[in-house]
Amino acid sequence: YIPKAFTPNNDGLNDQWKIPSLAAYPLAEVKVYNRFGRLMFFNKGYTRQWDGRLNGANQPAGAYPYIVDLKNGDKLYSGILILYR
Repeated sequence: YIPKAFTPNNDGLNDQWKIPSLAAYPLAEVKVYNRFGRLMFFNKGYTRQWDGRLNGANQPAGAYPYIVDLKNGDKLYSGILILYR
């Protein structure tokens, strides 16, 4: 299961984009891009989740394409993540 949206507004609920099942894939890579193709978030091993910021700056509400590679020979998982502010 990959959540399709999150709300990083510091209310303590849904403030990070979390993919719980990735804990079982220690080599997994997660990439999130903006609409111009700029890499906004990257994590290998999924030791942290995206909080809707880049270099400490809040990113605008909108649609962000993502790619999840489990690094186990399976297909890549991709889709659109919605960031609500």
